Amino acid sequence: MAIWAAGILLAIIAVALRPTASAAATIATTRPFATLAGIILASTVAGYLGAFRLLASVLIPARGAKVTTAAVLTLAAVLSGLVNLDVAVLVAMPIALQTARRQGLTAHRLAVAVAATANATSFLLPTSNVTNLLLLGRHPLTTSSYLAGSWLPWILVTAITLGPLAWWASSAPPGHVRAATGGPSARAVLDLVPMFLIASGIRTLLGTGLAFHGSFTGQFTDGAILACVTSNLPAAAAIVPAASPGLWAAILATTVGPNLLITGSVATLIARRIAHDAGARLTAWQFSAVGIALVPAQLAAAALGLHITGVLR
Repeated sequence: MAIWAAGILLAIIAVALRPTASAAATIATTRPFATLAGIILASTVAGYLGAFRLLASVLIPARGAKVTTAAVLTLAAVLSGLVNLDVAVLVAMPIALQTARRQGLTAHRLAVAVAATANATSFLLPTSNVTNLLLLGRHPLTTSSYLAGSWLPWILVTAITLGPLAWWASSAPPGHVRAATGGPSARAVLDLVPMFLIASGIRTLLGTGLAFHGSFTGQFTDGAILACVTSNLPAAAAIVPAASPGLWAAILATTVGPNLLITGSVATLIARRIAHDAGARLTAWQFSAVGIALVPAQLAAAALGLHITGVLR
């Protein structure tokens, strides 16, 4: 309700104050959201056909708490990187909670780990996160150029994320969790509407947008703070990346950065709702504690990968 109210209010204000700019901003914002809607619809079909159940059966063996936990997080990372963050949360979170229930894993820690993993690994492809698409709308890259820069940072960030989280999530006594159901649904396309209105409204009202300057780390920090305060989608709609290093700082700020606060990403709030409905606690303080511990290491891993692939020189 809050997201719908914010979207409608921003749209009304934008049209009233800058009607001409509103039309241009709406057109510019349409393509990323249309792309994401197509991904969600295709994932819904794949879910009905059993593709994600098959993937889970292949990736998640029943071989000890740490191995199983690492496999669940690998599923989340693969789905987030190769498909989309929102799809990853909708698919991996119910599977994670079902796995926790069947094999006696720590449900609330596993829920936090899945949400944090999905966010941090949602930058492999332009379509992995709608924030990537919004940022690329202002600093275009071909898919091949994007992937040439992202593949190694993604591998390094995934490795530095999965190891500690798999150990942490599997090292506490299990809690009670009910059976969780869910998966990608075509109804999720409707949830894109208020987010589309928010992104279009922000682009209209800010005009040329916000440009961050300074070092790569400084731009990441500024972008991450903005993403945590306003959520990553409005942040991506507002930021104008400065050159290639600035683009990657903004991409990481709106994918990795939101792990510092539970309100930093809409996907985290979706994950929290799924976990809550199954009786698992995904608390704000625990999520932030994990983020504070991991985000610096994730940024360092990503920066190293970007240096090796030649993006940062």
